[in-house]
Amino acid sequence: MNRQIEYIGAKIKNISNDIFQEAEAQLQKKTDVSWSTTENLFERIGEFVISKNDLLTLVAFLNHKLIKSSGSLERSMHFINSTRLAILDLLEQELRNSKISLDNYFAVMKTIEEIYQLITKELINIYDDEMSFMRMTLDESIEDLNMTLKELAELESVLNEATIFAITDQEDRILYANDNFCQLYKYSRDELLGQKHDIYSSNYHPPSFFNDIWETIQGGEVWRGEILNQAKDGTKYWLDTTIIPFVNANGERYKHISIQYDITEKRNTEDTLRKTEKLAIIGELAAGIAHEVRNPLTTIRGFVQLLNESQIDSYYVETILDEIDRINFIVNEFMVFAKPHQLQFSICNLNEILTSVVKFLEPEATLKNVVIHFETSHERMLISGEKNQLKQVFLNLIKNSIEAMPTGGTISISLKKSTEKIAVIVKDEGIGMDLDQIKKLGEPFFTTKKNGNGLGLMVSYKIIQNHKGKIQVQSRLNEGTTFIVIFESPKNKKQSNTK
Repeated sequence: MNRQIEYIGAKIKNISNDIFQEAEAQLQKKTDVSWSTTENLFERIGEFVISKNDLLTLVAFLNHKLIKSSGSLERSMHFINSTRLAILDLLEQELRNSKISLDNYFAVMKTIEEIYQLITKELINIYDDEMSFMRMTLDESIEDLNMTLKELAELESVLNEATIFAITDQEDRILYANDNFCQLYKYSRDELLGQKHDIYSSNYHPPSFFNDIWETIQGGEVWRGEILNQAKDGTKYWLDTTIIPFVNANGERYKHISIQYDITEKRNTEDTLRKTEKLAIIGELAAGIAHEVRNPLTTIRGFVQLLNESQIDSYYVETILDEIDRINFIVNEFMVFAKPHQLQFSICNLNEILTSVVKFLEPEATLKNVVIHFETSHERMLISGEKNQLKQVFLNLIKNSIEAMPTGGTISISLKKSTEKIAVIVKDEGIGMDLDQIKKLGEPFFTTKKNGNGLGLMVSYKIIQNHKGKIQVQSRLNEGTTFIVIFESPKNKKQSNTK
């Protein structure tokens, strides 16, 4: 064995303790190669210089270490070049110090170059194979990504078609709103973007309601519930709402998505069912009371007629009979809520009915400093109905308007007609009502008047319902109230029945 080559091999094995220590920090910074890998490389190369072991095994070992530690071809090549230069520096230093001969210097140089050429070649081959595999994997990933994007596009399409949704940023400003969202709230997308959600608040829910929502989604939890919102034109909608927060790695919300469904019709149906149930109870009560009151009335009327035959002052008898007939009429009206009886409908002129009611109430209105302005129509407003019951409805509505203006004001009454509907509009300048009060109108015994009993509007709602019509109410506190009674025109009703 050549002692100088053995000496150089040992120096290379220990190079980590000599000239390469200064480059250690810079090498690791650039290549992410651990010092143990460097140490192993010098040890293996030094051993190979001494004993000439299997070169391929050495190369395979070193390249495996490099692939595992550095992760990129550029960094691996930088590492190889740095270690090669370190070995060459060592050889030059030993040659200058006359530790080795020139022949041995070139012999070791030849061995080192052979090793590094093979390392470089094999390393490039390994990376080429790795890149081929990565390209294949990337192609598969792209295909999977395209499938995922397609599924997301389909999901977005479904959301756009079936739901009302919007995306909001961390500051609760709208980033995106779909077409259904814009159509419901009557805002363009440009009007909504950048706005906060209170742009369509109905002011129905208290602040604590929204505080609970924000606390829930700020905590990264999904909130579900029903919200009453208001469109740009003032129309109010009940919405089944789900708010899903997006949270970052720290668990903090950075945006959220709101998915809504319009359940206004469902809520209205539920309210109608509740009122119907209450009216059914009132109906049973009314039937019992009417039955019990009618029996003694019949007896009293019979005895009064007998008294009349005994030549008692006829004035008193007639007065008693009139009052008994009036009580009987009230009982008949009360029976509206008992088992429905057949009404005798005929063609009624709403102009004539309203004119009669206005004339009857004008003296009371004048006493209370109220002016009734009735805008009569030159066109005959004809509907199918029961004249006396319709009078009772309009009497109740106009009387309520008078009582809603304790300091006086104006009541405006008008008639509107379309091809399908006829509407009677009664508008006052009174104290108005809030949303909760409007919702309860027509319920048994609910009243906004100090001495009211709540039965007037209840009877009115029932009568209009029996006439296949509906009553709409628009009101704001201290801004007045408008009642709109809508009937189906006889022509349109006849067409509907023939279909």
